[in-house]
This record gives sequence, structure tokens and C-alpha cells, in this order.
Amino acid sequence: MIKVDDIFIKTNSLFSKKYNLKKLLSDIGNPQDNLKVINVVGTNGKGSTSKFIYDGLLTKYKNVGLFTSPAFLYQNERIQLNNNLIGDDELKSIYDYYEKNYLQYELTFFEIWTFIAILFFSKYKMDYVVVEAGIGGLLDCTNLFNNQVAVCLTSVSMDHEELLGNSIESIINHKIKITKKNSPVFISEDNFIYKNFIDNYKDIKLIYTNKIKTEVDYQSANAGLAKELLKYLNVDFTNFIAPVGRFTILNENPLFLIDGCHNIDGVKKFVQEIKKYGDFIFLYASSKEKDHNQIINYLKENVSNLYITEFDHIKSWKISNEIKARFNYVNNWKIFLNKNIYNNIVVCGSLYFIPQVFEWYRSELDE
Repeated sequence: MIKVDDIFIKTNSLFSKKYNLKKLLSDIGNPQDNLKVINVVGTNGKGSTSKFIYDGLLTKYKNVGLFTSPAFLYQNERIQLNNNLIGDDELKSIYDYYEKNYLQYELTFFEIWTFIAILFFSKYKMDYVVVEAGIGGLLDCTNLFNNQVAVCLTSVSMDHEELLGNSIESIINHKIKITKKNSPVFISEDNFIYKNFIDNYKDIKLIYTNKIKTEVDYQSANAGLAKELLKYLNVDFTNFIAPVGRFTILNENPLFLIDGCHNIDGVKKFVQEIKKYGDFIFLYASSKEKDHNQIINYLKENVSNLYITEFDHIKSWKISNEIKARFNYVNNWKIFLNKNIYNNIVVCGSLYFIPQVFEWYRSELDE
């Protein structure tokens, strides 16, 4: 397996004014149009909802695929078939064969991954492929799947405003406009507060879904959304197990809990959920593009024993001296956690940070 920290996709291009994957796919015959796809869009809960749907479909169908991001421990996690990650040899084979095309068409990082997923799934007679959007929907390259069965809209909140706009209405529009003709859109109960706006999409079949009881309350809307989508496809399912890194309890006594909540809406839901665990040390680290100032100010008001830190990754938020002086700053999070390992600990923040904590914790257990 290729670890997330290994360099595999050889490009520094993350965003572009013009995306060219559509042209490359057209030039090779649009293989993506042979895949029956369920698109999952939203701000929070996309990964969990995608997994819930994927797990459910696997109870009934022979060949089910999942395209999701970001990866947690291994890059192979982005592309899954029937509960198996794409193998190293197949992943490298597809990448290497078309490497000159990535340069020719000036593809971005996420476009390359989407292209590899399409070619991989196209080798099999797929029943369904569950596709999680990267950012937004309308301009996201997951919008290139034309054989769309349905769309799921998870919880929407302010995020990636630099790309999606500075209003909830603009963000919803970006996400819901991934919908193809005649495809129904299943809408999370978390979005009922925007119902008056969403109802303006008169030409789209809108299906509002309700929360169901889950072990973790903030997953109840995601599970309810997935359940209604599966019901639409005549699949009964109740086993809603979230991906690793989403409210994952690594140890119960003392508590060691990790969660990749990385925007203000996700953080608020997470904080409400963990209040039942009593006193704990709370460690937070953010990616640089997130609204970390708003998040840490909220955490300071709502969490005791709050600490903030940085981590070894190009996307880590580099904390200013002014903020370090105002908060409990941890210079080395591994040493800090090691010293407090016998206390109740909650770690949250960037989905690039949480996997590092997960691997550190596993290595501590092995020693």
C-alpha cells in the first residue's frame, strides 16, 4: 500500500482556471458514461454518507465501487471495489501508462485520481459506483459522471468560500447543480433550515430525508440520508459504521478519541457530542486554508483544557506568535500526548493531522 505521505501523483497543481479532464475522457471515448453513479456532495458528512451507501449496496450487489477522499493512511483508499482497496500494481500501472497525458492535458491532482478511478472501474461490470465530490459539485470533476442514478446532499455550511462563494446560497448552488436530468436529489435533514431556498430548484426531484438513531448523534442525519437512498434502490440496511477518523474511540478508559472535524459547523457538532465524556484534554490542529481563528475562539469558549498545535505537513496551519501567546500552544504534539497518555484525551482537526495521530497511537501500543 502507498502511504499518504509518499509522493505518488507527481504534480503540484491542485486548482486551475481551466479543467481539462473532460477533454481527455472525450478523446478516449468517455468510459465514465458506462458507470452507474451515485454522487455525494455537501460540506460535512460526505465521507461517512458515501461509506454507508457503499456498505449497503455491497449487501445486495456483486460489484460496487467507492471513490472517496482524502485518504486516511494509504492512498489506495481513494479507490475501492467490493471492500478491497485498489492494489499497488494496478494503481501504478494505470498511472504510468497515461502519465504523458496528465502533462499534455495539464490535469490537477484530483483530476488524475478521478481519471484513474474511472479507468479502474471501467475494467469491471459495475453495478454501482459511489462517488464523493472533492470540492463543490458543479465545477468538481466528479460532475463528469453522466450516467447518474441519484445525488445525495449532506450537511451544507460555509467552507471553501474562495471557490464556492461567500454565501450559503452560492455553496448550495454549486453542490446541487451536479444533478443530471431526471436524477433525484436526497437531502439531509441537516439542510432543512435551507428548505425555502432549495425548493426553488423546481426542475429537480427533491427528496427530504430524516435522521435515524445512531450511536453518534451527529451521524444520524448522514445515516438517515443513506438509508433513504438505499431504500430508493430497494436495499435494506442498518449497519452504519463510519470511516476511521470520524468520531473514532481508540481507547475508552482513559478516553482517547480522534475526529477529523475541520470546519466550524463540524466542530460545533463534535463539541456537542463529546460533552457527555466529562473532563478531557482537547488538542486541535488545523489545515492552513480553514477558518482556524473562528474555530479556536469557539473552542476556547466551549472546551476546557484546550491546546493547539501544528503538524508536519505542507497543509498545516503555521500558528502566529500572537495566537501562540493567547492559547495553550504545544510545540511537539507527540511528546505532549505521550506525557498525557493516562488522561482522557480528545484530538480533532485536519484530516491530514488525524491520520498522523492514529499512526502514532498505534505505534505507542506496539512498544
